[in-house]
Amino acid sequence: MRIKAFTAMTVQDAMSQVKNELGAEAVILHTRKVKKGGFLGFFAKEVVEIMAAIEDVQEVAKSKTAGNESREPIKKEKIVLQNEKTDNNIYIPNQTSINAYKAQESLKNIKLDEKTLEKSEKNTKSQQVIDDNLQNNFNKESLFDILVENDVNPKVATSIVNAIQKYDAEGKDYLPLLADYFSKKFEPTIQIKEGTEKTKIVALIGATGVGKTTTIAKIAASFVLEKGCSVALITADTYRISAVEQLKTYSDIIGVPLEIVYSALELQTAITKHMDKQLVLIDTAGRSQYNSEQLDELRSLLTASEDIEKHLVLSSTTKYKDAVDIIKQFSQCSPDRVLFTKVDETSGIGTVISVLHEFPMHLSYLTTGQSVPDDIIIADPHKLAELVLKE
Repeated sequence: MRIKAFTAMTVQDAMSQVKNELGAEAVILHTRKVKKGGFLGFFAKEVVEIMAAIEDVQEVAKSKTAGNESREPIKKEKIVLQNEKTDNNIYIPNQTSINAYKAQESLKNIKLDEKTLEKSEKNTKSQQVIDDNLQNNFNKESLFDILVENDVNPKVATSIVNAIQKYDAEGKDYLPLLADYFSKKFEPTIQIKEGTEKTKIVALIGATGVGKTTTIAKIAASFVLEKGCSVALITADTYRISAVEQLKTYSDIIGVPLEIVYSALELQTAITKHMDKQLVLIDTAGRSQYNSEQLDELRSLLTASEDIEKHLVLSSTTKYKDAVDIIKQFSQCSPDRVLFTKVDETSGIGTVISVLHEFPMHLSYLTTGQSVPDDIIIADPHKLAELVLKE
């Protein structure tokens, strides 16, 4: 692992140096303010020092090999954030933790076990029971078939079919039936509303790689360009150089200020600074649902203001079981809404339907591509039904 210190007059300039030399995948080890230059201690200038690291190719290969071993708890090492304004501490992964975490992430995509076969057998049995009991209009092209083919959990699919089988659907027009069921079963969809008398503060939280930074850029752009609202962006995702640079690019394009924070105290200060805005959007670093220390760190960050509305961001491509684990673990951060990304990258939105069916959470948005600000929609029950039926 290569480790190097970078100094500049501002955090942005220092992070730009990190990106240019070590690349967008560099990990920030610590940030502090130091005095440099001068004579005999006089006239020294205060600069920002960032210690960053990047893994060597050989170490990356070793981390992939380590992925074949059994899962071990991810360990953390304590790094003190040296700053004249605060004594707050932050936590970052050590080298071993980074390798182990990446190995664990890769395992999620390749690991198969006996439950796959068991699930397939249960699906077949469940389908047979339903087909035997439903009316003739649910025979070969039963609603159960459609739901399961769209990755809806079989148990959830059974509940949906049992609830609406009493309706006549001889023409296979399931759209109004599903839309009506979703409107009654799911919590109402609640989108973000800009503040009128009081600043609206919204934070996006979630696991790594779900698209929080791009999504927050879409939300910011839509409020600025389409509604003419005053918006400020705050990023606490200082673990990834690319995330800061990406959000900085978007903030420059739409003409809104961007603050970079490293602690709850700095977040509180940044929020207070922009209380004249109608909307303040906070981007947070991705956190593994299996790492309790990372979740504790996130929860501590969010204590900066009791007015923060938290949206849990989930990827539509996530397996249902993993989505359930994420929701349960992130519940300690008390999310107010759930937002699903990458609808365009999956063959079916079964995870979305299954999660909303099992957990009483308000849906806010769905994202349908990478375009900013276009590819984000408010998903009402009728739209969810359309996506399930691919209409």
